[in-house]
Amino acid sequence: MPTKFDNIVNEAPSRVAVIGAAKSGIAAAKYFRSRGSGVFISDACSRERLDEILRENGLIDGGIESEAGGHSDKILECELIILSPGVRSDIDALKSAASKSIPIWSEMELGFRVSKAPFLAVTGSSGKSTTVSLLASAMAGAGYETVLAGNIGTPIISVTPRLSKDAVVVAEVSSFQLEAIEAFKPKVAAVINLMKNHLDRYESEEDYYNAKKRIAENLTASEYLVLNADDSRLSQWALEFQSQTKIVTFRACDNGGGDCVYLSGSGINYRFNGASGVILDDVNKMKITGKHNHINACAAAAVALAAGVGPRRIGDGLCAFAGLPHRLEHVGDLDGISFYNDSKSTTAESIECAVCAFDSKVHLIAGGKDKGCDFSVIAGSIRKNVKSIILIGEAKDRMSAEWVGLAPIRKTVTLADAVNAAFENAAEGEKVVFSPGCSSFDMFRNFEHRGEMFREAVDHLASRRAC
Repeated sequence: MPTKFDNIVNEAPSRVAVIGAAKSGIAAAKYFRSRGSGVFISDACSRERLDEILRENGLIDGGIESEAGGHSDKILECELIILSPGVRSDIDALKSAASKSIPIWSEMELGFRVSKAPFLAVTGSSGKSTTVSLLASAMAGAGYETVLAGNIGTPIISVTPRLSKDAVVVAEVSSFQLEAIEAFKPKVAAVINLMKNHLDRYESEEDYYNAKKRIAENLTASEYLVLNADDSRLSQWALEFQSQTKIVTFRACDNGGGDCVYLSGSGINYRFNGASGVILDDVNKMKITGKHNHINACAAAAVALAAGVGPRRIGDGLCAFAGLPHRLEHVGDLDGISFYNDSKSTTAESIECAVCAFDSKVHLIAGGKDKGCDFSVIAGSIRKNVKSIILIGEAKDRMSAEWVGLAPIRKTVTLADAVNAAFENAAEGEKVVFSPGCSSFDMFRNFEHRGEMFREAVDHLASRRAC
């Protein structure tokens, strides 16, 4: 529905409420303060913590009003509400705002509205960060001014106001960010997979999938939707959206139909707009390994093709990407045992990718805040690829019950204890893999903090062994 602020670049609201004082909320508050709008920040954290956040970001004395400990009807005194992804969209204060027709936007929506540059947007349950990073590498290698932002860590609104129409925004988009979009319409949108996830927030799997589907709701015949043809639900979405927008698929092998990017032997091939050929002749030229990453590369290549990049340049960009921190990151060796940090892993399927990435069985450290993932679906891979399991965090009891009998299981209180236990289990030449499969917020600030604590625990273990 059109709102008073459809042209937000030219007409800033006099007063804005920002719900949530994490990265995206703070970035939105800074943007509106620079525009001369009054800003009201509302967060559920303590007053002490909120003041600390505002002070760290130069906002404590910046004429910004705030409230802590919850979200009151004070947000109804504002003309526009920016909702942070960590805050549920069904809280009472937001229901009241909706009843009064106060626009409620995600920071993703705000960043899109102020951007002259087109968006290439990627969502999915697993592999988003790797896929957008591969895509950004391909776009930058093709000569585009490229910014990588969104759910991967950089708020959209912190980068889009300065971009020209010739730049491109590669955006990782979460279901939470899609809950509060209105005009958001990428040049190319992609959904790379759908798996049971975030049932701590959504009432059903279908609600979660429908939130993901919103990435395509505004697409027209001028845009592209990239979908995983090996995902049965996304194959149905392709049929559903084919009369609305242009469809490109990606998959593990060719099925001979439609515009598609696919694995062919050891290479990546394409069929697009009546042409066909090779994007990359050998995936072993890539710096990242594993079939799951080769599929991610196919997804990134499909988006880049739809965005107008030539096949050879895409292949060069895929090979240039060196990998992400906290994504199967080798952090060290001790007594011939290798340690890998996969803290970015927040789903059962991410654990599966991690434990299947090695030639021999691994010692797995997993667990964290329970999001309702179905850990039973990877039981076969756990049995085949895992030698021992050490569990931590809120989800450890449920994970243990799902995996009983697949490998020896031990539960520990701290991550450091888990590292020590895994090292005790491992022999020379074996791997310890920290792939939590859960969110971090039961014990850590975020997945980066969790990964850093794993690295510290490994370093501390090495120091003790050296004494």
